[in-house]
Amino acid sequence: MTVEVDQAERQGQHPKGHSMQQESPTGRRGRNKQRAPKVTKGEIESSSSSRMDSVSIETFEYQPAYSARWNLTTGDWALLVAISLAAVAVRCYRLSNPGNVVFDEVHFGKFAGKYLNRTWFYDLHPPLAKLMYAAAGHVAGYDGVFDFKQIGLDYAAAGVPYVGMRLLPALLGALTVPATYATARACGYGMDTGVLAALLVCVENGLVTQSRLILLDSPLVFFTVLALLSWAMFWTQQQHAYSRAWWAWLVATGAMVGCAASCKWVGLFLLPAIGLSTIGDLWDKIADRSLTPARWLGHFWARALALMLVPALVYVAWFHVHFTMLSKTSDDALGMTPEFQASLQGGRQVSTDRDVFYGSEIRMRTTHARSGYLHSHAHAWQHAKGSGQQQ
Repeated sequence: MTVEVDQAERQGQHPKGHSMQQESPTGRRGRNKQRAPKVTKGEIESSSSSRMDSVSIETFEYQPAYSARWNLTTGDWALLVAISLAAVAVRCYRLSNPGNVVFDEVHFGKFAGKYLNRTWFYDLHPPLAKLMYAAAGHVAGYDGVFDFKQIGLDYAAAGVPYVGMRLLPALLGALTVPATYATARACGYGMDTGVLAALLVCVENGLVTQSRLILLDSPLVFFTVLALLSWAMFWTQQQHAYSRAWWAWLVATGAMVGCAASCKWVGLFLLPAIGLSTIGDLWDKIADRSLTPARWLGHFWARALALMLVPALVYVAWFHVHFTMLSKTSDDALGMTPEFQASLQGGRQVSTDRDVFYGSEIRMRTTHARSGYLHSHAHAWQHAKGSGQQQ
């Protein structure tokens, strides 16, 4: 809203001709003794109408800050091919070095072998990245026998196709480079900015190192970058709400968030990042007069389903694959419930009746022992040492 003030008021004059200049305290006291002039009702109405005539109101249309729709040009394709080749060269150079078990390869290489042997194991991380390494090992010819039990073990001496397994994180790390370029372009930046961002990711020492080893970080970063790329592409479709591309990028964002969380739980930090952006977008849409309340609710529920339900479904789906593949018992299964152990091939088949009646005789077994029962009787203790029967 713009307010225009009369020229008389800017020059210090009252609209009716009275001076508005400051008087000295003595002058004010002198004037207070005089009777104030009478102002008629007509003069008040005339003064009010003259002031209203000097006020003008300007309205502004709602203009959302969406990125323009981005279409790949010939120059974009050429740059994507060039930076992709550079990323592959950086991450695959001498991938076989070192030829020994390094750092957490001792864990995640072993878990890949467990999947291939379908043997139950317990790990604190979600299963997706480990399932991907199992698939890479299967394609490379890994039989799951080598147990990765110690850092420094020689891969070549054991005949482990470790280069094929390391190729997976290397390629995923290389793909994050063109994805970074596409994300910058989808956010409205020029080709030069996109190339700069991609090159920074391409040669960053930490990203290069973790993408050359059998670790969970490279798949995690890959799905995180894809989630941000999908979200940026979704914003370019905001002027085409509910179109196929709009739905595709929105659902893809939720699916990539679910995959990132299925690699490591730190992937869940994508939820507040994208969630805050969603809240700001929905808040801005309240000012859009072209949106009815029902249509605004449609935007709300579409985002809620795609960004909350879809990640949860993806996360649960990968755990379903995890439990389906691990069907054989192992020492790790001893810490699980008797019912779960009984569900595994080769697991202990024990009775798990739960109804206990008055007068029943109960025997309780320790959870970490294969034999012996906890029991009591009325006999006096006669031995200096224990009975060996867990009394």
